[in-house]
Amino acid sequence: MGGMGLFTFRRQQQDPPATPPPGSQKAPESPAPAQPPTSRTVLRQAELDIILEDLQAGAACQRALLPPGPPAVPGYDFGVWCRPARALSGDFHDFLPFQGSRLPIVVADASGKGVPAALMAAIGQVLFRVQPEPSASPARVLSIVNQMISGNIKRGTFISGIYAVLDTAQHVLHLANAGHLPAVIWHSREKVATTHRTSGAVLGVLPSEAYDAEIKEESLALKPGDRFLLFTDGMNEAMAPGQKEFGMEHLRLRLKNESDGPSADFLRSLTEQIEMHRGGGEQSDDITLITARRIP
Repeated sequence: MGGMGLFTFRRQQQDPPATPPPGSQKAPESPAPAQPPTSRTVLRQAELDIILEDLQAGAACQRALLPPGPPAVPGYDFGVWCRPARALSGDFHDFLPFQGSRLPIVVADASGKGVPAALMAAIGQVLFRVQPEPSASPARVLSIVNQMISGNIKRGTFISGIYAVLDTAQHVLHLANAGHLPAVIWHSREKVATTHRTSGAVLGVLPSEAYDAEIKEESLALKPGDRFLLFTDGMNEAMAPGQKEFGMEHLRLRLKNESDGPSADFLRSLTEQIEMHRGGGEQSDDITLITARRIP
């Protein structure tokens, strides 16, 4: 058998890196100096400041149009809560001057969002105040306002709303609905909530004859302890992180648990539940809530 060869593996040595000649090594690059703002950048910021000031002024004007708070009505405990989703709101509400023992109430929502909706809401609120028949029935008032607004707003826009008249002597709530969410009545003795969506189209779309033929009215008796609630869709459409709406079932639960207390406490509990349901998410729409309870 022949002898075995011995193989030795040696690590190959690498030549050291060449040293650059003196003076040829580059110094580390320093960051470029910050450029001063251009005139266009300054102009844009100035424009944004003006827009912000205009929005704040518009929001202040809009708040000035709203009632300063709930009305003091003998035999009833009123509560009001409203919050816009943006600087300006498309919602509006009002308590118009008493007509004898009758208190007119309006809750409404202009289509769209932001500045266009806010402008239309301001127009709608003024029209309800200046319409020439303050003692008219709710259906008649909606017909008048529809006639005043039709043809005077942008095509495709509209206002939904409820016009109600609370007769504090007869304890009856008369209401008509212009394509809006239903009124809700909590019947204290029976411990049940009922919804009331009388027929009617939104304001600003149909001509007068077609609107008058469609609008209807309903009268609801209020017994001691009963509560009514008028609201805009920002409440029931408030979204949880999983895209689940707050909905009417949450409202019924709050009515069942909280309705017999003061209206301020009821609204506080309801709005806290809305906030919890949203789970810190963004408010997607304006919210307006009006409630009143007949004091036993």
